[in-house]
Amino acid sequence: MKKIKIFGMLLVISLAVFWITYLNPTLKIATGYTAKYLCSYEYLSNIDTENVIEALNFFPIKYISYEINKKEKRIEASLFGFVSKQTATYYEKGYLCGCVLGTAPPKINSPIKKQSTPNDALSWPRGELLSELGSSTSVTKKLDSLLQKTIKENQDVFAIVVANDSTMLAEHYQKGVNKDTRLLGWSMTKTIGNALFGILNKNQQIDITQDQLLPKWENDSRKNISLNNLLQMSSGLEWVEDYSKLSNATRMLYLDNDFSLRAIQSKSVEVPDQKWYYSSGTSNILSKIMRNTFDDDAQYATFPYDSLFHKINMKSAVIETDNSGNFVLSSYCWATARDWTKFGMLYLNQGNWFGNQIFSPEWIDYSTTPAQASDGKYGAQIWLNQANEYSSVPRESYYADGFGGQKILIIPSKNLVITVLSGQQHDLDFNLLFQRIIGCLDE
Repeated sequence: MKKIKIFGMLLVISLAVFWITYLNPTLKIATGYTAKYLCSYEYLSNIDTENVIEALNFFPIKYISYEINKKEKRIEASLFGFVSKQTATYYEKGYLCGCVLGTAPPKINSPIKKQSTPNDALSWPRGELLSELGSSTSVTKKLDSLLQKTIKENQDVFAIVVANDSTMLAEHYQKGVNKDTRLLGWSMTKTIGNALFGILNKNQQIDITQDQLLPKWENDSRKNISLNNLLQMSSGLEWVEDYSKLSNATRMLYLDNDFSLRAIQSKSVEVPDQKWYYSSGTSNILSKIMRNTFDDDAQYATFPYDSLFHKINMKSAVIETDNSGNFVLSSYCWATARDWTKFGMLYLNQGNWFGNQIFSPEWIDYSTTPAQASDGKYGAQIWLNQANEYSSVPRESYYADGFGGQKILIIPSKNLVITVLSGQQHDLDFNLLFQRIIGCLDE
C-alpha cells in the first residue's frame, strides 16, 4: 500500500510538472495565437469573418473556442471555455496600435498621428486614380483571367497583384476581400525592417559593421556580433524557429511581453557569420536596436510612418507593437495588397520613389548579397532566388516571404512585382503561378 501511495504521489508530481512546463504553455500558445489573430483581423482589417475562420481551420487551432467583447475591444480564447485562457486587447495610441496579449496597452510616448493628404488627383501608385484593369490588351486580359482562375481554385489565397515599376497590370481578390482590406504580411515584415534600416543607413544613423550593440552583450563573446550579422541572420545566437511546437519563436510571440528579450538573452553557440539560421528573434533584436537609435520613443513611433509608409503612399500600413512598445519587425505589419505591392515597387526602382530616394541603390546591392553561410538563399532580411527556389523566375529575383503563403516577388530583369497574400495557404504552387504570370506578359 505504501508503494502505491508513493507511486501515486510521484505520478501526480510528474503530471503537475508536465502541465506547468509543457502542456499549459503549449495550449496557451494555441489560445494566444487564436486570440491575437482574431483580434487583429477584427480591428485592423475589414475582411469577412468567414475568411478569418477558414484561416484558423487547422489543428489544434480549430478546437479553440473564443468570445468577442466589442465594448472592451477584447477577445478571449481558451480550450473548452476555461483551459489555458488567453486575452488579446486592441489599443490605439497616436502612431502606435495593435492587439497585445493581456489587458494593459504598452506604456510608450507616441505623438498624435498625422492624417496623410489624399492624392485622389494622381494616378496609382502615387495617388489613388486607377484605370480599369484587364481590358486594354489581350495580354492584360489573359493575366486577369489567370488571376481570377487562381483565386477561384485556391480559397485560401486572399489577393494577387501584378505590377511593373510604375503601373498595376492586374489584381484579383477572394470573396470577402477587396482593395481596401488590410492583410497580414507575417514575416514579410522582416523586409519592412530591411527598408527601415536602409533609411537609417542613408541618414548615417547606423553602421552595419558596428558591433558591441547591446549592454547585455558587452562582457561576453556576443559583443562581436555586428549589425550585419543580425541583418543576415548569421549572429550565431541559439534559437529554435519552429511553429509546430513549444519553441523560442512560439514562446516569444504568445508568452512574452518584450519580444526582443528572449533572443537578446540567447547564448552564442556559433562564431558570427559562420552559420546561417532563420530567426524571428533576430528581427526583434533589430527592432530593439532601432528603438535605441532614437533619442526618445516618440521618434521611434513615428519613424516607419514618416520615413517610409507616407513617403511611398502606403497609407494603410501599420506595424503592431509588443506589450513593451517594440515594433514587431518579425511578424506584424499589415497593409492592403496594393500597398504591399508599392513596397515591392520601391525595391524594383532601387529605393527611388518617383524622384525621392528613400534608401540608396547600394542598400539594394547589400541587401541582395547572399549571407556567407546561406547557400545563396538569403540576404539581409530578404530571400534570394540565387539558390533557384523558384526555377520559373530568373535567379537574380528576390522576395519577401511570410508564414501561410505571403510573397512579394521582385524580378528586376522582367521589370515585375508579383504580390500574393493568403490566410493559411498550403497548396498553391507558387513556381507554376509565377511561370504562368510571366508567360502572359511575354506573349
